[in-house]
Amino acid sequence: MTNPAPLSRRPAWEIPFLTALLAATIWVACFYTPGVWLLTGIGEADKPFLDLRHLLAAGQAAQLGLNPHVSNPFDPYLRLFGFSDWWLVSGSLGLTLQDTAWLGTLLLGLTLASTVLLLRPAGWRQGAGLLLVLVSPPLLFLINRANHDLVVFVLMSLALGCLRHERGGVRALAILLLAVSAVLKYFPLAAVVLLLDARTRREFAGWCLLYGLVLVLAWPSLEQALRTAASHTPAPAWLFAFGAPTFFRNLELAGAAAWGWLAAGLVLLAVAASWWRSAARQASPATGEVRTLEREFACGAVMIVGCFLHGSSYLYKMVFALWLLPWLWRATLDPDEERWRKATQSLLLAVLWFEGGAALAINLSVFTDLLSPPVARQCIEVTIQVGQILTWALVACLGRALLIYLGRETTRLLAGPR
Repeated sequence: MTNPAPLSRRPAWEIPFLTALLAATIWVACFYTPGVWLLTGIGEADKPFLDLRHLLAAGQAAQLGLNPHVSNPFDPYLRLFGFSDWWLVSGSLGLTLQDTAWLGTLLLGLTLASTVLLLRPAGWRQGAGLLLVLVSPPLLFLINRANHDLVVFVLMSLALGCLRHERGGVRALAILLLAVSAVLKYFPLAAVVLLLDARTRREFAGWCLLYGLVLVLAWPSLEQALRTAASHTPAPAWLFAFGAPTFFRNLELAGAAAWGWLAAGLVLLAVAASWWRSAARQASPATGEVRTLEREFACGAVMIVGCFLHGSSYLYKMVFALWLLPWLWRATLDPDEERWRKATQSLLLAVLWFEGGAALAINLSVFTDLLSPPVARQCIEVTIQVGQILTWALVACLGRALLIYLGRETTRLLAGPR
């Protein structure tokens, strides 16, 4: 019989702090080594915080009496503004493109702080796992652009923290934050599934009313933005593109969106069949910390699956995969579900690192004359399609887990107290 290992005397904040410090150091090093952006295929080495510039340019234009939904002359690429007028408050506050650097730095700092405070890695292995996500090429892409997904991520992380609370008022604040996030960026509407976390049907009805009220009040700020967004919907392809149609766009097939929806439908049927056979769907709803882990995993999963099905963005949407990590680290499952957990964890790392890592290796091979440019392009094409297949597999795993969560929570809510 062996003696039990001595309890660690390390303070609880040490691993989260060191993880955040290492991630911040690597982020800063990338900004001071612009070649990283080029070698990993991210690009825009000369325009850091490009998407934050877009927001500030729109606010600046609005202050001068221009309509940024029609003309946005201060944007580096003259991109029209397709988001809620709530963002234009930046101009009212006197913020201009001259404030890009400090605002971008603040946004990255808030992102790191909200991540480590919510996830709280408990050991070196969890800290290393979090670091691998934070410095992966898709997240480097996100921090390079300072995309406003980071604002949504911070707000929704705060909402998830509020849902951990017992007091009804604090939990209602979480619903308010989720609704505001949906107004700011549209796709967080997918997180409406978290309303199922209500403890009673009365609380659920109140949450629905609050969420709907925010959307109604915000509608005047959304009308023109939605028209602009609908007429300028991106259709990304090539490296780091994220979405169901992307695989088919890369093959230059006509009707790529239709092919994407068809493939998504077939995958959904397969996922639903797997869910139906799963014993996990019959399990009792979780309680305590396990319930928190499942709720936050479901939030990350629904955001990734929703963005993937929409098919108009890039792989930096994987920032919402950060919320998957605590469940992947700490969940205790039966053997069948444990295999799914391990598959999800492996696929997540593959999706985060495969395309960017391969692009780095291929570009270095070109610069050192190990590969000719035509061969390198062929390698990139294969890499991208393999990356798409990995992404489809990850989305299938997340979709299955999401169905299990939705089934359990709906049953619990209907059978629970009024």
